[in-house]
Amino acid sequence: ISIIAVLTAVAVVSFGGLNRKTRDARRTSDLEKVRLALEVVRQVGSTYPSGLSDLVTAGYLDKVPTDPKGSSFSYYYARGGTNYTYTLCAQMEDVGSTNFAGSCGTNYCGSGNSCNYRVVNP
Repeated sequence: ISIIAVLTAVAVVSFGGLNRKTRDARRTSDLEKVRLALEVVRQVGSTYPSGLSDLVTAGYLDKVPTDPKGSSFSYYYARGGTNYTYTLCAQMEDVGSTNFAGSCGTNYCGSGNSCNYRVVNP
């Protein structure tokens, strides 16, 4: 029974880590889709849209992506003051997945969550 308990504990911990990495991979993929749509809009219309829903309205995205963990996490998008830059952020669960350069601020990636992954315009 002890051996089964130890194996079960190891499996649960390993499975939890795999779930975090899978959700982070989806977040990265979602942000890359949004980034590509933003770049297409910028080339066609010369400025970035004011919100992500504008990408759906214009037909560049099927829907605004939502975080795989649900309502406690979210993505953050803001167009820069010059309309020629943007900030697109998410909170990754696996610290090794982060590539953070700069700050999106606390509470932008969900209630009480700080963003730790950022995509910027090229």
